[in-house]
Amino acid sequence: MEFKRLKDKISLIEHKINSRENLTKVNPIISHTPKQILTEMKKIGIEELPYSYSALERFIDSETMDTHYNKHYKGYVKKLNDALSSRVDGNIELEQLVKGISRYNKTIRDNAGGAFNHALFWKIMSPKKQRAEGAVYEKIIKDFGSFPKFKKIFSNEAIKNFGSGWTWLVVTKEGKLKVMSTPNQDNPLMNVVKNGGYPILCLDTWEHAYYLKYRNKRDEYVRNFWTIINWDYVNELYLNQTSKKLTETKIVKNIISEGASAGCNRNQVQTYRRLFNTNPEIKKRFMYTIMDILKEVFSEYWYEKNKYDKGQMSGIYDYEQKGRSVINKLNTNYTSFCTLVSDTNQYLRKYGIDAINFNDKNRKEQLSEVDRLNKYLVELRYSIFKSDSPTFKTIMTGLDKTNKFGDKREVDAVASLKNIFNTSDVKKVGELGDVDDMIKGIDAVVELPEGTKTIQIKPFNRINKQDGKVIVYGTGNVKPYKTDYLVFHSNKLGTEVFENKNTKIINGRYVFSESSQYNN
Repeated sequence: MEFKRLKDKISLIEHKINSRENLTKVNPIISHTPKQILTEMKKIGIEELPYSYSALERFIDSETMDTHYNKHYKGYVKKLNDALSSRVDGNIELEQLVKGISRYNKTIRDNAGGAFNHALFWKIMSPKKQRAEGAVYEKIIKDFGSFPKFKKIFSNEAIKNFGSGWTWLVVTKEGKLKVMSTPNQDNPLMNVVKNGGYPILCLDTWEHAYYLKYRNKRDEYVRNFWTIINWDYVNELYLNQTSKKLTETKIVKNIISEGASAGCNRNQVQTYRRLFNTNPEIKKRFMYTIMDILKEVFSEYWYEKNKYDKGQMSGIYDYEQKGRSVINKLNTNYTSFCTLVSDTNQYLRKYGIDAINFNDKNRKEQLSEVDRLNKYLVELRYSIFKSDSPTFKTIMTGLDKTNKFGDKREVDAVASLKNIFNTSDVKKVGELGDVDDMIKGIDAVVELPEGTKTIQIKPFNRINKQDGKVIVYGTGNVKPYKTDYLVFHSNKLGTEVFENKNTKIINGRYVFSESSQYNN
């Protein structure tokens, strides 16, 4: 949600930067910002009341508006700023903070909700009487059957909302309208609220919002609410939200098609590939941090397991393409890991902070370094993972290319396997986000006389045979699989098939006995 105070703040900060700082180079992750301006940016602003205290008398009295705005609302903002002042990740806009509220304590959660909810509440009320019309009105009719039916559903929800809380009309990630309530100062954007959505209409059902005028007659308060709704603004919020996904999808598609400069050279990438394979805990810690970040930053595209479609894993869907996004592969991609380390280090050097460095360190020291990296990725998550970030462009281009190469490798391998197994009954089954692929590691299956056999397909660049053992090099991420066969395919070297029995992983490489190599 974009509020006027955000635009004003940005304008003020840009003016100060232009007049007081000579910035010669912009970092790929985040612009260098003077400390005093950074502190100012951390402050959540006060949303100006767009009318007088008495302007909504047909709904609420001036005394209640005065107290509600100056005591309650401003109190939430002040307490929020006080709580954020000591945090290194306090440089974040209110909507972003609310989306990732699980990272913060109860004080920040309560006051961030109070600040956000009221800033929206002031906007969706107007002294001018308005009728619901436009795209949001049409959508209400479509999703609820009629406007009176929607009005009744919303009113009943608000009246029965027990204790203190809010009632909302939200746009779900599926694009549907839904009425819901939240307790206290929670709101549907918070990642701790189950099955939420993007709020476009809200009603404060705390007693302090109406008790002086209505006493215990909440039903009358709810009934009069319909006379002051700013439907123009509600419609604007709806249109902005529904067009946002289309715009974002178009932008990211262009990023992928246009390409981006490589974040790391080949040698650097191979260094991190070996790091992932020789110290798997690094990959594990990175993976969990990235999943947490993606779930927060791309919350409108995030679906839990089986919620997007049956058999689909949790992750981001309908982002740059229909279905599962390639960005889900980021959490185990060592090329992207290299890019993030490289660009984060540019940022750290600008501030005189020691760069992330995994070289010449033991396993424990390497884990400390990945923990440092993860900390900075969390702090900079909204600066890194946005469509105009060079870091993000490089990552998305690389992931898309890797995904396409992987699909082609599997298709080519299946064609070769038909000859190796001497049967046409070999088929590719794993798809992006498919449970069989992600959990079981099944890329393909072959029907043999002894039954159906499962296959995992990986790249390779060299095989070395010694002392009755076969060592496979350049296979990407190395981990155990439970498939019947491990297959390695290269356009230059062909296809090698191994029975996945007693497979060993030594020094980050697959090691097989020669007898396990499949010979037709």
